Amino acid sequence: MYMLIDGELKDRQADTTWRQRHRFSADAFVTALTSGGDSRVAIDNRTGTNKYFCPPTPAPGLVCLSSCTASPVTATGFRRAADLYADLIDTPALPNRTQALEHARHNLALRLLSAFGIAGRADAILCPSGTDALLTAATLLAGERPGQPITAILPEASETGSGVPLAVAGRWFDAAAPVGMAPPRHAVRTVEIALRGADGNPRHPAEVDADYAAAAAAAPGRCIVYLTHSSKTGLIAPMTPPPGADVIVDACQGRIDPATVAAYLRQGWPVVISGSKFFGGPAFAGAVLFPATRRTISSRPRFPGAANLGTVLRWAAALEAIEAFAPHAAAMADKLRDRTAAIRSGLEAIPALVPVGGLPATGPTWSELPSIFTFAVRDPRETRRLLSVAALRPLYESLAHNGILLGQPVGLGAFGGLRIAVGARDLSPDAPADGGLPQVFAALEAAVTASA
Repeated sequence: MYMLIDGELKDRQADTTWRQRHRFSADAFVTALTSGGDSRVAIDNRTGTNKYFCPPTPAPGLVCLSSCTASPVTATGFRRAADLYADLIDTPALPNRTQALEHARHNLALRLLSAFGIAGRADAILCPSGTDALLTAATLLAGERPGQPITAILPEASETGSGVPLAVAGRWFDAAAPVGMAPPRHAVRTVEIALRGADGNPRHPAEVDADYAAAAAAAPGRCIVYLTHSSKTGLIAPMTPPPGADVIVDACQGRIDPATVAAYLRQGWPVVISGSKFFGGPAFAGAVLFPATRRTISSRPRFPGAANLGTVLRWAAALEAIEAFAPHAAAMADKLRDRTAAIRSGLEAIPALVPVGGLPATGPTWSELPSIFTFAVRDPRETRRLLSVAALRPLYESLAHNGILLGQPVGLGAFGGLRIAVGARDLSPDAPADGGLPQVFAALEAAVTASA
């Protein structure tokens, strides 16, 4: 467990040598860990958390079922990032420190490729977030045919993120563009496909695929389809991309196994991944896994979002979680099935909560089972009506202030939903047997009862 003693970061369990070595300011390290991103990474001085209520340090006292949005860093990941930070600040000043940072970035990229079993098949570009990685992938594909108009076809923003349509169009997605961010030199038209019907339930995959095909057929210029492998609510779309379309795989949720990543890369499709969602790395850490057969990274253009100190430190923590999960992945399906049954039972036991359809099980492995569970909340004044996204926000924030982190509210047509997400840390051998679910459902029942 880490402690702040006299303004320094120390590990209560560490040996004397480690404690003597890490004599740097805790504030400086935390500032570095949360640097190099956009407003979502920033820590609010009033709350000590980011906009998703995640502190920048381990938070063992929180019940975190929020991996579909963001989770606090694990204690082990935090220590690994601190180790790397110590190495970097011990390096003499520029240019050696810049070279050390690049060496660390390169090693982390190689570890990421090794973790997914794709060394030699792809190049890994580390980015500050998944949205940055989508912007990077879009920039790379646009650079293959400079000046050609592009139509980007993707799920609606409520299933991907408010900044994603801007990112796939090659535009900055936060309030202020970074220095040097130039307007795209190619025209990009975006088409968003609805994945859910007016009742909030998933549309039939064949209908969704047909909409993608129709949009591709009508697209002027080059067509790039964004295959979302786990949306905010766990959906996959399109199941079959339109023939002839370029494809970028958005796997930012991280709910994907190495074999599927490799299969996508064999198709020549870049895969965008994150270490910050399912795997439980700190918010935020994104990467583009770019097929080695398609384009060499050495010839890629310069663009905003390249790896910086914060990105490198967050990926050091994320890779610790990814590598720790790998030896246990094959045995996780049964545990996830048990957790699924407990979540569904807990939701059904509270009349004010309404489970909303998600991804059905498509196979026997953990990555083929649902791990995001969306539910609506009845309006206490009119129980036939379900609360909107805006009306759910106070409930989400109230739970967070009471130590319960869920996935933030998402739009489901005419109403909104909250999400319970199971991540790698929830399935690890040392995770609590009940996954914190009794506290979650007790807090939910108390909150909805109080508002009635």
